[in-house]
Amino acid sequence: MADRREAQQVASLEETETKTISINEDFLAFLHDELSENQVGLREILGESQAKAVFSWSADRLVTAVKAGKYAFSPVEGVARKLTRWGMETSWREKGSLVELEVKCPYAERVHSRLTSKQPVCPLGEYLLGALRLDDPKSQLVRNALTSEGARFAFERVNR
Repeated sequence: MADRREAQQVASLEETETKTISINEDFLAFLHDELSENQVGLREILGESQAKAVFSWSADRLVTAVKAGKYAFSPVEGVARKLTRWGMETSWREKGSLVELEVKCPYAERVHSRLTSKQPVCPLGEYLLGALRLDDPKSQLVRNALTSEGARFAFERVNR
């Protein structure tokens, strides 16, 4: 289709080799909506505390499956480097036990406007939480807010 817009995504083939492929923006929006609706459903079925437990477990598994960057100074730095390789910009700061992280995503402007979920979230929140939990297993995601340029996250470190 001539009017179909596509986003470019960098897919990691190996640590040292990447290939650029086209991914339909509607598909990227679907992935955002799918995660958002799953989170809403988990909270409705299990309640807030049990849904957080499942989300944390999933984050732990995700970050080990995707490999956060085990040779980086910290797991969060490893994820930030990976996101940079995927074409995103990250910045973060720590204030006491709170970690605030911002991701500027080249797809946000086109994808976020297509979301249909009433409570949309960025799928990267789960990945970032998993990275934090490698250093502090009790860390929790406290905010996942989409912005016009990407997303802002806040995480609470429990053991700091």
